[in-house]
Amino acid sequence: MKKIIKPFLFKYKAFPDFNGTLIPFYINNSFPKNFLLKRFFLLYGKSKHFRADHAHTKCSQIIIPLKGSIKIKIINKDNQKKFLLSVKKRKALFVPPYNWITIFFNNNKDSLLTLCNYKYDKKEYILELDKFKKIISK
Repeated sequence: MKKIIKPFLFKYKAFPDFNGTLIPFYINNSFPKNFLLKRFFLLYGKSKHFRADHAHTKCSQIIIPLKGSIKIKIINKDNQKKFLLSVKKRKALFVPPYNWITIFFNNNKDSLLTLCNYKYDKKEYILELDKFKKIISK
């Protein structure tokens, strides 16, 4: 297994103006090195339910809050950590492979954008937490 990289937050720029705010992202400059965008999706949550609850073996993700605040719990070989993402803080979360992720929405209007460096492939998902823990303990 490859060396496991830990998830980390990174700040992005916003340019507020009287008529709104622009938040630009540049593929080669805004994201961690070697992150080549292959797909993206929007996620709208519900406050009484969680999303994700899986890990990837190949896909790295960048999670960017679009509205509200989102709590994200990450489990990896070394520890368990919680992140709070909100539009106001202008921080995105980089989640590399072999990190179990669970997403909690604060209310029914919260949303996020997820950028992925790997195409959708159901075979590269780890969907059982016990199986994930066995894999990362090796």
